[in-house]
Amino acid sequence: MTAITGERTTLLDTTPDPPADPIPGDVMVPPIVEPQPPQGADTLLADSAAPALRAVRSQTYLRLVWRRFRKNTMGMIGATLVALLLLATIFANFLSPYSPVARNPDAIYAPPQRLHFFADDGFRLIPFTNPVTTEIDPMTFLVTTKIDTETQCQPEFLGRSWSYTLLGMRFDRHLLAAPPDCPWNVIGTDRDGRDVLSRLLVGSQLTMSIALIVVTVSITIGALVGITSGYLGGIADHWIQRGVEFFLAIPEVPFYFALVAIVPRNIAPFQLVLVICAILSTLRWAHLAREVRGKTLSISQLDYVSAAEAVGAGRWRIVVRHILPNVMSHVVVATTLLIPSIILIESFLSFLGLGVQPPMISWGLLLNAAQNIQNLGSYPWVLAPVVGVLIAVMSFNMLGDGLRDAIDPYQH
Repeated sequence: MTAITGERTTLLDTTPDPPADPIPGDVMVPPIVEPQPPQGADTLLADSAAPALRAVRSQTYLRLVWRRFRKNTMGMIGATLVALLLLATIFANFLSPYSPVARNPDAIYAPPQRLHFFADDGFRLIPFTNPVTTEIDPMTFLVTTKIDTETQCQPEFLGRSWSYTLLGMRFDRHLLAAPPDCPWNVIGTDRDGRDVLSRLLVGSQLTMSIALIVVTVSITIGALVGITSGYLGGIADHWIQRGVEFFLAIPEVPFYFALVAIVPRNIAPFQLVLVICAILSTLRWAHLAREVRGKTLSISQLDYVSAAEAVGAGRWRIVVRHILPNVMSHVVVATTLLIPSIILIESFLSFLGLGVQPPMISWGLLLNAAQNIQNLGSYPWVLAPVVGVLIAVMSFNMLGDGLRDAIDPYQH
């Protein structure tokens, strides 16, 4: 065989190699053993790759948000307080030692009683109180208190008392059932001899319910209007924003007073609560609609939205699958920041006598009893609902601030 390269000619020898000498039959040929990985190598490789896999798995959006949120001390405190507040609201009747409408004519404006954990026989897990009686000094006409240290009023743990409804079922068990014929008023009583602590716990249910209803309606309307306006654009966006600006231009407090004033005074208390929810929801959605519209305008210009439109995706699919998930973070933060403002407005209207009416109970209605400055100076414990309002507002604000800082984990 001849191979030609350039001008030189090279002869290649194509003669086959001679066959190898045969191996004698009595010679043992060792088998060819392929190299095997050491025992447990797969496990070691898997274990070594586990941290990397966990690191990749931990970079999801929700994990990043949670990692940043749990580093925010104030946000975690706010989340804890909100959780405790919601639990106390749901199980308010179970936690109340007295019925919120039970009256004791012998304990009108009774002062708060001190809790005692130690007695002559040692430590007691369930605290007791000593009865407190009030007397008017005939010389100075000042109210003086007298504590009966010989009598111990100790509630019964998980004892039976007044019945209530929870989740559609009737119960009569309470965490601490007040002892009969022995007062156990930790925060005192009001002008009708009703326990302030029980009314404070039960009143949180209506206040929080109004806040949640108003926030749900406002968030739903505001998000839908904002997304629709921002995504459609053009003349539709123009006219929708003019309507939003109309609601933003309405002064809130005079508007609330005017609407509440035209409500018939003989309306049922529950219907009045629904009217208050509708009034509070009328103006609160406009602010969120303007904010969501701005975020929708920026998101609708991104590449993945343009790609979805190019492949023929419908408007509804684009809004639900691509735009709505990206504005939900802002909606969640707005929800946590809107709840405390609704609590304050409801308390303010009820404090002025324009909101919730008896026999229903709310924090604002309880504060209505503190309008008299003379009573406020003599019986300061009637301001106990202020503590509940402050805790609720501060906890939701701290939770909202923490979520707002953690909702964008890529900003740093």
